[in-house]
Amino acid sequence: MDHYLTIATQVQNFFKYDLIDLPPEMAGKILRIEVQISTLEPLSWLARQKSDVKTYWCDRQGDFTMAGVGTVATIAGDCPIDYPDIFGQLRQSLSSLFPQARYYGGIGFSQSRSISPIWELFGNYRFVVPRFEVLVRGLETFFACNLTLNAFPNLGNELWETELTMILDELARLDFTQPELPPELPLQIARLDRPNRVQWQRNIELALAKFNELNLDKIVLARRSTLTFTHNLQPQLLLRSLKPHNPHSYHFCFQIAPTTAFIGTSPERLYSRADRLLKTEAIAGTRQRGTSATIDRELGDNLRTSLKDIHEHELVVTNLRGVLTELCHSVTIDDESAILKLNKVQHLYTQCQGLLRSHLTDADILPKLHPTPAVGGFPRAPALKLIQELEPFDRGWYAAPVGWVGYDDVEFAVAIRSGAIDRDRLFLFAGAGIVRGSQSAEEWVEIENKIRHFTDLFSDLPPQQIIDLSLA
Repeated sequence: MDHYLTIATQVQNFFKYDLIDLPPEMAGKILRIEVQISTLEPLSWLARQKSDVKTYWCDRQGDFTMAGVGTVATIAGDCPIDYPDIFGQLRQSLSSLFPQARYYGGIGFSQSRSISPIWELFGNYRFVVPRFEVLVRGLETFFACNLTLNAFPNLGNELWETELTMILDELARLDFTQPELPPELPLQIARLDRPNRVQWQRNIELALAKFNELNLDKIVLARRSTLTFTHNLQPQLLLRSLKPHNPHSYHFCFQIAPTTAFIGTSPERLYSRADRLLKTEAIAGTRQRGTSATIDRELGDNLRTSLKDIHEHELVVTNLRGVLTELCHSVTIDDESAILKLNKVQHLYTQCQGLLRSHLTDADILPKLHPTPAVGGFPRAPALKLIQELEPFDRGWYAAPVGWVGYDDVEFAVAIRSGAIDRDRLFLFAGAGIVRGSQSAEEWVEIENKIRHFTDLFSDLPPQQIIDLSLA
């Protein structure tokens, strides 16, 4: 039996047998039909679908992957976020009867800056429940259909039949074939850095000059690099090219229009919560990877003993210790930082966790943790104010929380190592932690290393043929 027949049969059985047993309070909530299927690679499957809206999420361990098509519920807005209101809306349509139903999405980095054209469709926040999902949990593959019905159990059979017919029609339009997807990516023809090298040096000098006045310990300044290509980018194919080179990372794609998406391969968890167990981490301090095992080890040892990087990392740990003590009891933080080795860079890394106090919720957690000193600075308020003054672009969802919200569990990553796609342009974002003693040239190189997992994909075009608009 092929995928369509397996899934369609399960959907029909749900409408025939399961709906009548649901309680009236399920009206308006997310209902879910889930069936185990034979192996199907989620990202390749997602790339083949014709839907305008596509959602992809893969956790850092590779234990859970979700590829979603369409939407059955959306919570979005352009206004500054009201955390209790947003999390209240998210929870309102989720239930313990269908705990695997989740909203996927993100929140803008800054809620006080006007939204630039690049980010207009994303808004200040946007979360969706996909209509259809292909999921991998461990070694098993599943297909899910999400739906809502506005009345229970008195909805007439005729209306049930209308809903069933619509779902089966949508299901029939999905592509379950598994042809090989072309690996080719478009050629890069231009690049524009904002700020450019001269402006970058000036920004760092201005920031360091403000450290005493603003009592700053650290500020994270970012750069946006705009790459232009010969033709439109396909978000899922670009992410598929990135994934093999970036293990131990969250992989995500939020496509909200045919030519508009935000993708990334972030190594950093903002936080996860399963019931009352809250986990977070500090990632700060960076070196590139070495070209040999010996050089790589030397770079790691240099990072571990660098006073500048240790200070930068300790600012994040100190901040997290204070936040967790406020939010949790039974707080545990690693005594020593470890080295987190990624494909292009390596970082200092410290794990932290605690048991959330009984009267607190995610509406209390997220604004306390975001933005961390690793992407904003410390102290937070003056660092964010100076970022707005110095950075010549809107960060949008870069370095912001992206992830999913379930009935009683949550996971958010920090959207670094990320880029926004707009037709034939890719906007890459990366930041560097600036502390006393920082050198602009070194921080520029650090940012180049952080975007290399993207830029290396397009290195087949001779550099001299790429127009550098930053020099114009």
